[in-house]
Amino acid sequence: MKGRYGVILLDSTEIIFRIYETNGKEWKLVHYHSARLFTLTRDGEIKIADIMEVIAEFLTTQYAQHIAEWKTCSHHLPQPMITELSAGLGFKIEDITPLREQELLCKGMFTELW
Repeated sequence: MKGRYGVILLDSTEIIFRIYETNGKEWKLVHYHSARLFTLTRDGEIKIADIMEVIAEFLTTQYAQHIAEWKTCSHHLPQPMITELSAGLGFKIEDITPLREQELLCKGMFTELW
């Protein structure tokens, strides 16, 4: 049985959405979408409402339907913003610190290369 899983990566300049399909043995990327945040505002300051609007719009697309689980991560966003976004979206958001980023890269290389 195939399952679909989604990843949302929040960065200070963009939001990346990746949807994977798994058959139990391998993961296949079935959709990729990114949204640049700096194009949303005139004053250059990204607001929480801007981020939530982009995510809400994507979650209503056909691609985002029937996702078994979403993993949401933040990279280079201030902790108060992460906390507020998490509460507003109802998603747990993991803050990707440099140490965690290295750990994830190593795990990814390990699973891809071996």
